[in-house]
Amino acid sequence: MKRELASNWSHEFQEAVAAYGLTEDIYKCMQCGKCAGICPCAALYPSYNPRRIIREVLMGNDDRILHSEEIWRCFWCANCASTCPNEIMYPMLMMVLRFVALDHGAGQKHIVPLFRFTRRLHERAVNFEPTNPKRLKVIEDCRTKIGLDPMRIVNPGSVKEYQRLFEVAGTNEWMKRIEEKARVPLDFAFAPNVILADDMPDSNKNTGRGA
Repeated sequence: MKRELASNWSHEFQEAVAAYGLTEDIYKCMQCGKCAGICPCAALYPSYNPRRIIREVLMGNDDRILHSEEIWRCFWCANCASTCPNEIMYPMLMMVLRFVALDHGAGQKHIVPLFRFTRRLHERAVNFEPTNPKRLKVIEDCRTKIGLDPMRIVNPGSVKEYQRLFEVAGTNEWMKRIEEKARVPLDFAFAPNVILADDMPDSNKNTGRGA
């Protein structure tokens, strides 16, 4: 990936991240690297480095961060938070960066698979329903044998209350906004000469980017 000039970095990026009220403590990072040393994602993906991501956020390198694949690597084990000498909640930073990235049109491929799940929650207040016919038949038979309806039916009043939570929490508006965003290609922010071909326009495929 082409190196950005410091003059092109956003001095407002820190404020945009801090506005969520979850990451004020990243200013305490002293770049000791303990988070990177204990992170399982960093062990699997050499381009992923929690210490470096914090540095990029503090330096205001928003384009490099928000359009990177790395911010979607973290799976919230919280090893970093448990070992940080300054008790920085790095997992919360990852969540915030993902929200900010989605607001900028990046990262949809990581959440679109969850939309079906979320819509089912909203429409029926059911968070799990098997789609495999054989599996479904087994569940229906088991429920029938113990005197229950073949499938769980949620009271209509409860469904309306659940839908009200979606509205109050802003989930409906958030999903609508994400679906309307133009898709932006993702890149490996810290790995030289690597791009995601499936996410790049045809004119840019099969081309590398300098370190």
